[in-house]
Amino acid sequence: MSDSEILTEKRGRVGIITLNRPDKLNAMTHTMLDEVSWQVKAWNDDEAIGAVVLTGAGRAFCSGGDVTRFEEALREGPEHATLPILETDWIDVVVQSKPVICAINGLAVGIGITMALPCDIRVAAEGAKISFRFIRIGLTPELASTHYLASMVGMGLATELMLTGRFIEAEEARSGGLVNHVYPADRLLDEAVGLAAEVAELPDWHLRQIKRLLHGHYLERDTRAVQSAEADVFRKAMASEAHHEALVAFREKRQPRFH
Repeated sequence: MSDSEILTEKRGRVGIITLNRPDKLNAMTHTMLDEVSWQVKAWNDDEAIGAVVLTGAGRAFCSGGDVTRFEEALREGPEHATLPILETDWIDVVVQSKPVICAINGLAVGIGITMALPCDIRVAAEGAKISFRFIRIGLTPELASTHYLASMVGMGLATELMLTGRFIEAEEARSGGLVNHVYPADRLLDEAVGLAAEVAELPDWHLRQIKRLLHGHYLERDTRAVQSAEADVFRKAMASEAHHEALVAFREKRQPRFH
C-alpha cells in the first residue's frame, strides 16, 4: 500500500506492526486502524507467523483519534459521524487472532490505550504516559474499555482513571495491572519481540483456544460451565499432533518442535 500508515516487519515467527504517523504522534485514522486490522488477519493465515507485536513510530504509541476527523464529525452531526472508534471490529479481530503483544513505546491516549486493552499482553517503555482522556475533551470511553479496564485493574482504579482522565506513568500502569512489564525505551521492542517469539513457538490452535476460553470465561461465575468447556477443549488437545510431539520430546529429552 503506497500510502500506508503502518510499517510491517518479520523477525522469525514474529510479525511487527508499527503505527507510522510519527509527525502526528500516530493519531488514529480510519486508514491506520483498517490497515492494522487487515495485517493481523493476514498474518492469522500465515503459518510462518506465530505472534504479532504492535507498537508505534517515534515518541508516541498513539495520541488518540485524529482531531481533524472529530471536527469534521461535529460539523456533520453526531448521527452522521464516521469515526474509527465507532465502526471498528478491532476487538473481534484481536480476540480471534494469534497472540498480540502491544508494546507501548510512548504516549498512549484515548484510543491509543483502549485499543491496547483487548491485546493479550501489554508492555511499556519507561517514560511512557497513559491517559483515558475522554472526559477531558467532553467525550466518553469506547472500544468496550469500561469492561476491559475494570476487569484488569479493579473498579476503584478504573473509575479514578476514567473520571479524572489523568496521566499515569508506565510504572504505575504496571503496578495497577494495566501493563505486564516495563522496560527501558531502547530495549522495549526487543523485549516485546522476545516475548512474542517465545509464544510463537507454541502450537497455534492451542494458543487460540486458550484465548477463547479466557475471553469467554473471565467474568463467568458458573464454574461448572467453565470446567465443562475446558474439558471439551482439553480432550481435543489430547488428540492433537502437538500433544503427541510433546510426549515424544519428553521421552527423547529434547524441546518439542511444534512448527
